Parts: sequence; C-alpha cells; structure tokens
Amino acid sequence: MISLIKLANEGKIEKTGAKPKLPIKVEGVSSETLDVYRIPLEYLYYNDKNGRISTGIAEYENQLNPTSDLVDPSYNNLVAKIIENINPIALKRTQKSIEHAGQQVYGWILDDGRVIDGNRRLTALRNIHAKSGRTVYFEAVVLPFSYNNDSERVKIKQLELAIQMGVEEREGYDSVDLALDIYRTTYGENPIMTLADYSNISHMTKGKLEDYRNSAIYMKKFLEFIGAPKTSYSIIKESKTWTQFQVIGKTLSTEFSNDPESQVRKNETMESFFGIILHQMHVGVIGNTARNQIRDFGKYIVKTGGSVEFNERVQDDIEDLAEAIQDAEIVDYADLSKELTNQTEVIAEFGDIYNTYMQDAKNGESVEKFIKSIRDNVKVFQDLNERNGLSGNLHYNEVSTKQLKELQRYMRDLNIASKELFEKYGKEYQ
Repeated sequence: MISLIKLANEGKIEKTGAKPKLPIKVEGVSSETLDVYRIPLEYLYYNDKNGRISTGIAEYENQLNPTSDLVDPSYNNLVAKIIENINPIALKRTQKSIEHAGQQVYGWILDDGRVIDGNRRLTALRNIHAKSGRTVYFEAVVLPFSYNNDSERVKIKQLELAIQMGVEEREGYDSVDLALDIYRTTYGENPIMTLADYSNISHMTKGKLEDYRNSAIYMKKFLEFIGAPKTSYSIIKESKTWTQFQVIGKTLSTEFSNDPESQVRKNETMESFFGIILHQMHVGVIGNTARNQIRDFGKYIVKTGGSVEFNERVQDDIEDLAEAIQDAEIVDYADLSKELTNQTEVIAEFGDIYNTYMQDAKNGESVEKFIKSIRDNVKVFQDLNERNGLSGNLHYNEVSTKQLKELQRYMRDLNIASKELFEKYGKEYQ
C-alpha cells in the first residue's frame, strides 16, 4: 500500500503552495502542518464509504475491492460511471470549468489515496485525461488517517461532514443516500458517532436526522418484505417512493408504543403501508399525490384507531402479494414492476378495500366538521339568549331601528329554518 505522505516527504509529490484550513478542529491535525499537493491520478481511489455513492456501490459490494488504478482500475472505472449517472449535468459543468481554468477547489484524501472529498472533480480529471491524453493531477490535502483505525474513522467522518457543509455550491445529497448515511453512521451495525454528534457537525436538527434515520429503517424493511437484495436501494430511487417512507417513519414512531402488543399492531400497520406503496407503484401514483395518500392513511386510519380493522381486512391480500413477489426473486425496479403486473388481481382487491376505507374515513371527517359547525352556531345563539339578545359589550342603545328590524327578520328566518331542519333530521333518525 502506498503512503502519499511518505512520497511527499521524499519529494516525489509536488506542493501547490496553498495552505488549507481545517473546517473543524480535529485532534492530531493542525492547519499549520497541512499542504495541498498535486497527486497523480493513478495513486487515488474513490471512497466506498462516502454517503453519496455508497448506495450505488453497495450492489457490487461482494465483487469489488476498493483500490487505486495502480492495482486494479476496474474499481475506479465502475464508481466513475456511478458518479456520472448521479448528476451528469453537474459533472459536465465541473469538467468544463477545470478544462478552462484548472481545478479551483482542492480535495481531501487519506494517506493511502482514498478520496474523502472531491469525487466529481476526480471524475472530471479522469475524463479529461482519457479524452486528451494529457497528464493531469488532482490537487488535494493529504490527511494522516486510515479507515483501518476505528478512532480515525470517526475523525474522517467528522471532516467529511464539515467539508460538505463548508464548500460553496455543494450539490445536495440524494435523499435516499443521506438517509442511509445517517443510518449507517449513527445506528447501523457499526455506528461511529451519535445522532447528537452528527447534528452538531452537519447543522441538521436531531428531529430531522431522526426522520431520515427512521425512513432508512423502513426502506430496509420494505426491501426485506419484497425479498429483494438488501442493497437494492435503486428500487426506492427509481420508483420515487422516498417521501412515502419518510411519512411512514414519522407515523409509526409516534402512534405506537414499545409494549409487545403495540409492536405487533405496528408491524401489521407497516405491512399495510407497504401494500399501499405497491398499489401506488402498480397504478402509477407518484410524487406529492403518493406522499399525500400515505399521509392521509396515517391521518384517517392509523391515528383514529381504524388500522386494526383495516389490517385484518387486507392481511390475506398482503401476504399473498408479498409471497408472490418474494418467489419472483426480484433484484431491481423493472423486475418488481413486472411482477406487480402479474399480480393485478390481488392488487386490485387490496385497492378496492383501501379506497373504500379511505372514502368512508374522509366522509366521516366531513360529517364531524359539519356537526361541529352546527354546534358552534348553537353556542353563539345560546350566548345571545343568555345576554338577553346582546353580544359582548354591545348595548341596545347602539342598535338603530333599521338594524333592529334586520335582526328580527334574520331571527324569524332562523326560527323557520331550524324547525324545518328539526323535522327533516327527526324523520331521518326515525
């Protein structure tokens, strides 16, 4: 394994003369000792732990060994294609800028060549080299850290987050990637910092981070529910269902307690949510409409206690649908869409039950609103009666003869209308 710091000390890597400043204070590193170097591209390799690209790489996690072009260029070539697909317009813009004015923002790398910040700039430079044949260099700060050291991994992540918050015109995370990065960093199998630490560095509130982390939990559960590989997050991205999982996470985390019985109902409701998402995929509901449908199910069914009965009604359909999808052994969104088409009858039956429950629930809310408006109006007239026909600080000497006659007319009309309504509702009740 190469050591860029050793190569720099031997004078084999040239300094640019720029003196970088650390975005945050990190133990063991001082801005006074840091320099920006011109690094040959063949010494570098993409960071498979980077939150922005790790979900794309995850599908190949058992096939690739992160390493530089000196050892095996296939890894960098694959990741470069993933980065190009994430935002091709931004990559072209970066490449054009570098071709015209050179690299304006230095990157950050580790001693062994792992790129912590600057994936798009590195990709642009690789493209420039491939197109022109010219020797180009990646200008970057070399940090004396390694991912092989657990305590240094924390520092690396702290710097990664701080750099991302500090560079102007930084492209934002894809929501799925961000959610999974928060999950892996603060909650996964090997968390390296607390949610409070992540919040402090990223300047995101703990509440927002919890929302993202919960959405990651239910994305993972959904992939398990449909029997897809645990790394197939492309299904979530291509189906554009991210916001639905965000709503699911909020609803389930607030509506159920930790006691065993509540957890059973929570899991049943989670599967009902998944059934709705699969129904949406099949009928082509996406975007705000899809998110609002999930939100309305939480509002009208889950929060009102109606989910127990709903879950029982759809349980057989959901189990049949999940079993069929799992047997199909899907790996991507195209596979899932095809199998949903094969299960049209089951999905249609589920959809009929779902639509009926939602319509009844919304109609019930409309009736409640109607009754409340009548109740509020009755309260107004009861108060008027108690005050001898006056409201608030109003006195009779403030009411003109014309206004008094107008009030008499309205009261008479109100009396007639109320009698007619009483007779109508009395007959309906009988």
